[in-house]
Amino acid sequence: MSAPNRGAAHRFGRKVKFRVLWTFVAFGIGAASTWHFRQTIFGLLFAPAGGSLSPYGGLPIYTSPTEMFGATFSLAMKGGFAAAFPVLVVSVYQLASPLLNHQQRRFAVIFLPSMLVCYLGGAAFAYFVMLPTGLRFLLHFGEGIAVPVITITEYMKLVTALVFWVGVVFELPPAMFLLAKFRIVSFRRFRKFQKYVPVAAFIVSAIITPTFDMVNSTMVAVPIIVLFEVGLALAWLAEGGPRTCARKAGATVGRIWRRPVRAFARVRAWLGKVYRKVIAVVLRVAPFRKKGG
Repeated sequence: MSAPNRGAAHRFGRKVKFRVLWTFVAFGIGAASTWHFRQTIFGLLFAPAGGSLSPYGGLPIYTSPTEMFGATFSLAMKGGFAAAFPVLVVSVYQLASPLLNHQQRRFAVIFLPSMLVCYLGGAAFAYFVMLPTGLRFLLHFGEGIAVPVITITEYMKLVTALVFWVGVVFELPPAMFLLAKFRIVSFRRFRKFQKYVPVAAFIVSAIITPTFDMVNSTMVAVPIIVLFEVGLALAWLAEGGPRTCARKAGATVGRIWRRPVRAFARVRAWLGKVYRKVIAVVLRVAPFRKKGG
């Protein structure tokens, strides 16, 4: 290996070590912050249950001396991963950006934040919609028969699984766009799978939801079906490169825009006819009124 190549490899190795170090620092900050604010974070995670996890102030219980410590440690690790993952993605992009052309870098800058936004949207849907509705049904289903006394381990397993996997499911549209963009899976192939999506959605929802109840399964399956349809539209737009994508998008917007314009033109023509008929009737009636007067 020549000296310039050794120097370039050495500089690249230093960059990799620097990025890995920053990723570990972000993990440590996230884990330490989660541990420090564990009471507040646990309170936020318990909120969707509406104070119905147990008769003891509505809080979950633990049945072994180490269970609470284990739940807190697991939560801190998840907080560390949540803080380190964006740093890791940005580091990988910065290391790979010299190998990408301008168009690829622009695509990555648009695509990566869109994936993050979709994931956060799915996590928010799970937290604000799925969990309150599903837990309200599950925790009050046996009312008058049994009293819920939920352990913190089981509750955290349910909450973290739903928030994580529903966030992943909401990344389906950009993932389908990416597969069609790089011609890995064509729009026609996605279209063939369309009739199997409802069944597959309920199977996936049964795997994602640890409770296996129909309420949570349906609340996961319906968004999967809707997201697949959105991804199908994005895959249709993605085929054929950026120019074709822009042309298809423009044609679609044009078709959507022309419909209200045509409807407005028809309404305007109808109002014009009505106006002319009214004027004609008034002009015919006016002479009779003068004679009668």
